[in-house]
Amino acid sequence: MIYSRDIAKVCAVCVNAHKGDGGMYCEVKKQTVPEVGEACKKFSYDILKRTVRRARRIKTDFNPEDFTF
Repeated sequence: MIYSRDIAKVCAVCVNAHKGDGGMYCEVKKQTVPEVGEACKKFSYDILKRTVRRARRIKTDFNPEDFTF
């Protein structure tokens, strides 16, 4: 879910971090940190930074004859 309590605390989805050269730049630590590393105590979740998982396309093999009565 989007608002679940078990969100992985990583710098890639933190309000205080943004993309920088070679990783994420943390405004709190004032240094470059890895995207997948553990976040600091000032972690605040930003919903707009999360990656969206798209739904898979349903494979259908319907013919026009299937919809005639």
